[in-house]
Amino acid sequence: MTHTCIVGGWTEPRGSRPFFGSLLVGVPDEQGELRYVGRVASGFTDAQLGLVWKQLRALKKKTPPFAVPPETKERAHWVKPTLAVQVQFSGWTRDGRLRRPVFAGLEAPTSARSGREAARQAVLLGQTAPRSAAMGKHGRRERAFKEHTSIAADTTRRD
Repeated sequence: MTHTCIVGGWTEPRGSRPFFGSLLVGVPDEQGELRYVGRVASGFTDAQLGLVWKQLRALKKKTPPFAVPPETKERAHWVKPTLAVQVQFSGWTRDGRLRRPVFAGLEAPTSARSGREAARQAVLLGQTAPRSAAMGKHGRRERAFKEHTSIAADTTRRD
């Protein structure tokens, strides 16, 4: 499966990797709030790492764009939610995260509003997983995306 996600930040790199460790991505829900769905750390060429890094630095901001900011092992940096990326993945986990996400490319540049609106329309049209309500540890209502695709059971690992 491939899905368009909005980049909300990045983590510090580990070891010898240049620029960033992973992209922190999300999808807007029906209310337009950006919901964190996972970290994308693989699939980048060296050239793509550099290109994405230049865009991330230009979009840097101090506060997270996610409704509920993710916890990360590495230091997180936040960006304006205007950069959209294509992510290949094998399915959704029960807690609404991308399973085995891999970077598949950059989307055309978009404004934050039109990016959120396009993703919101995808949710409304059933092109993304539906949400279910859950209470987060921060006392705020969190929504998790449930697995919604009909992939053969032998190709999708279930938690």
